[in-house]
Amino acid sequence: METNVLVPTLATHLATAIQSFDFEVPQSLTIEAVNDTVHLREIELEIVCDVLGEQDHGNDVKVYHLAFMIRLKGDNIMYEEMAAIGTDPEESMSQGAYTFFRGFLTGFFQCLLGYYEPVYELKSPTGDEFHLNYSHLQAQGAFMDDMEELQDNTFPDILYPAIKEVFEREITAPDHDYKDFYWIKIYLSRQPNGKFIGECRFDNNIWDYALNELIEYDYKLWKETDRFLGKKQFIFIRRCPK
Repeated sequence: METNVLVPTLATHLATAIQSFDFEVPQSLTIEAVNDTVHLREIELEIVCDVLGEQDHGNDVKVYHLAFMIRLKGDNIMYEEMAAIGTDPEESMSQGAYTFFRGFLTGFFQCLLGYYEPVYELKSPTGDEFHLNYSHLQAQGAFMDDMEELQDNTFPDILYPAIKEVFEREITAPDHDYKDFYWIKIYLSRQPNGKFIGECRFDNNIWDYALNELIEYDYKLWKETDRFLGKKQFIFIRRCPK
């Protein structure tokens, strides 16, 4: 099946997953999939879906390379890529849409709709307050055996001092203005051969200091195993409306 034919299917499954969102919202939301895009018009949000390609792994198993662009009030604020694996294209699109919803969109929506963790106070030198929220921690590989022991707030706790310093730092540029929305992407993994692969990005910019903190206070404590291990999470930061 052509991958571009699957794009509307992916968008439809994502709209269905969003409709399962179980948090109280301040207004009625219309969720509509049109071609490659999921529209939530009341909050001026669009999610553009794409299937970039596929790889055949034998025995009818295919790996689909999925991509999602988040547009808020006309601005592209986040781009995420991920894989969906399966033997049936429709089921793979459903799996990928739900994984993206569960791993990214739930935390993003909570932040967008005003939910936040009060323990993480952020304030700029200009007096603006920012609220922080985070997605569910996505455990991969052998960490799936330890789900009850993993905590969603571990990475935010580690990075909060660094995030706080970024927002409290004196800005010398006279034309500097804080944005309304920021995001942080975290990915840590250890291959079966022991090789580390990971990154931490702040608004899609590589943040080496934060990655080193995560390695020091989390990665170095990982269990010993010859199986793959991985963790992925997003942190969202939104300016508090005045």
